[in-house]
Amino acid sequence: MKRISRKIGGAAIAAALIVCSVAAWRPFQDKKEPADAAKQMPKPGPEMERLKFLIGSWDWDAEYLKTPMVPDGGKSKGWYKAQLGPGGFSIIADFDADGPFGEEIGHQIIAWDKKQNAYTSVIVGNFPGAVIGKSHWDGDNLVTETEFSSGGVTMHMRSMYTDIKDKSTRMEESSQVGDGPSQVIWKGVATRK
Repeated sequence: MKRISRKIGGAAIAAALIVCSVAAWRPFQDKKEPADAAKQMPKPGPEMERLKFLIGSWDWDAEYLKTPMVPDGGKSKGWYKAQLGPGGFSIIADFDADGPFGEEIGHQIIAWDKKQNAYTSVIVGNFPGAVIGKSHWDGDNLVTETEFSSGGVTMHMRSMYTDIKDKSTRMEESSQVGDGPSQVIWKGVATRK
């Protein structure tokens, strides 16, 4: 009798192992092929579509107005080259400009931040640290606002792309030192190469 119950017990354990093995294997049988999984990957939203005007190579000319920041004013020339980032979820750009402050070289990344309901812009270059800002659309104008401290003074910057067309766009940058008034420091035009 012991021998029979051992056989039945052993058979029950073996059957249970088979059932568990089949149950454990079942999810792997329903796995989709990698091509199907790629179709389910997230896609950039309409917010990134609106930034596609930046993609490409641009030349730009700007004029610095006479302000306390740039008492003599001046001219600036440069270029900006942007491409889509991985998966189309960002714009990655390089830029170079010569102006009243000398040569300015840098990189920019812009990406949509759903939680903030705004774009985040990060600029690094031949200046200390990173300039991090928020960008949003004000009608048909793309506005980026940044804030940073220099020498114990807080500086607010506001950059704006206006009159956006396929081959050209206008740009303008304003600054505000501390609680002082905001004033335009330069205006320019970018032309697609």
